[in-house]
Amino acid sequence: MSINKLFLSLFSVLVFWIIFSYWLVLAWPLAKVDSGFALSKNLFADSLELSSNKVIIKSSQRWQDFEITWDCSTTWNLEASDWQTHIFNIKLWDKECKKENVEVMFKTGFKTIKHNFSVIHSNNLYNRFLDYSTEDLQRLADWIEKSISSLKNNSFQNSETKVVNDRKIKELGYFKIFFSNILSKRSEKYLIPVKWIPLPTRETKVPNSWRPYRASYTDGIHHWWDFDAKKWSTIVSIDDWIVLRIVNWFNNLEFSKLKRDWEITDQDKLTNLDILRGNQVWIKTMKWDVAFYAHLNQIFPEIKEWMFLKRGQAIWTIWVSGVPDDDYDDYHIHLAIQKNPLDTSKAWKYTFLDYMAWPWYFKWQTAKYVLEHQTEVFDKN
Repeated sequence: MSINKLFLSLFSVLVFWIIFSYWLVLAWPLAKVDSGFALSKNLFADSLELSSNKVIIKSSQRWQDFEITWDCSTTWNLEASDWQTHIFNIKLWDKECKKENVEVMFKTGFKTIKHNFSVIHSNNLYNRFLDYSTEDLQRLADWIEKSISSLKNNSFQNSETKVVNDRKIKELGYFKIFFSNILSKRSEKYLIPVKWIPLPTRETKVPNSWRPYRASYTDGIHHWWDFDAKKWSTIVSIDDWIVLRIVNWFNNLEFSKLKRDWEITDQDKLTNLDILRGNQVWIKTMKWDVAFYAHLNQIFPEIKEWMFLKRGQAIWTIWVSGVPDDDYDDYHIHLAIQKNPLDTSKAWKYTFLDYMAWPWYFKWQTAKYVLEHQTEVFDKN
């Protein structure tokens, strides 16, 4: 090959690579993902409308070239697309998703965009905000009302801002209904836990009656109401509420765990009382209290911790679990209602021992006083 031909050949290769390199530089930006945003950072597990959210991605990349991954039964579909904007609808199908956050990723050969959505469960909201006072909840409700009004009256918004604000209004509307529901029930009295059973009339059946026979290993005081009823009688929910705890494994071997020495602590005494309750369910009510149902037999299998129960719902049956006397046949539902101290710094962070240490209704009042005033707490059947 002559020098001239070799030069021309090398020159052709050089020109090719120069042109190809410039093509890469010019073509890469044409296919880049410029930006992506979601209407909000929330997916509401128990709302048909708000369990979906929209992700808008501005890119000249074809939507078919995106690799989309997600978790917790989240799915997607393309809602609209043109040469530079793609709108994806993200849907959370699993109402029982236990995650607090789910991640959706949009990946191309050029870039990956991640969106983290907070999963909003009404049960978690109830568990948290039922520890707030009525006054605090009303202030939150008022703030929500003002925020909705402000967003609706905002006339200086482009189409993109309007879409985002519409989503905000819908989410605030969800919380408005949520807080209104709690506030509306704060004035209601509790149901008696067994239908057609009257309130107790004996001092030994109400809070603050003495229990001297167990004073050496508890505080010797009855914290509860005893509602007499026949064995196997169905017990109902005294209020709308969240199930905090279920004990469904009690047997007589539990009595061996009772601490009886003379130096037991107040915490030991509470733990002893917990053993003496047998099978039990703890509930956080709409009125911020925590109610303990004790001496239960069958707890219906569909009742699960953290589920929401409705007022008057049948939930379990009467027995005498937790009573050490083998010949005991005084069947009743043992019901304590612990008063929330409303320490919002500990909202949603209380331990089981914290709940047991809360003051019970009518603490320090005489049993006679309780009998005279218990209609302030319970509706009569």
